Amino acid sequence: MRKIIDSINKYLKYATIASMSIMLLIIFFQVIFRYVLHHSLTFSEELARYLFVYTVFFGTAVVARENGHIVMEVLTQKLKGKVAKYIKIIAYICTLSFVIILFYNGIKMMILTSYQLSPALRISMSYVYFAIPAASFVMFCNILILISDTLHSDV
Repeated sequence: MRKIIDSINKYLKYATIASMSIMLLIIFFQVIFRYVLHHSLTFSEELARYLFVYTVFFGTAVVARENGHIVMEVLTQKLKGKVAKYIKIIAYICTLSFVIILFYNGIKMMILTSYQLSPALRISMSYVYFAIPAASFVMFCNILILISDTLHSDV
């Protein structure tokens, strides 16, 4: 399972970079069209917003595996040995519970918005909300791997 999740994380890193690059180009062309050609692109802001949503959620999933989220380490820095290890596992379990709630509510949002179309692009809003359960699933797997690594570590 670790190999599969690692390859998904690698793909998501590249997808996040591509999404940010496309977002940058779209906004750049929007500025050129608006101020130089005096004609606005009708879809640019909406597409950039949706790309931003995917960038944030998938970037968050990848960073979870690298243990790169902001944490309050006041307690864990003062503790040593097995106590620190178990506190870290408890923190991961709390994060897992949040991710499960996020996944469940993301699925609900996808179902609720399946018939709603975006104003400019005219795509189903469930495609936009798909980022939530997809990234939540990857985060869930990444945190399980972190828990496994922590359990199998010496300290």
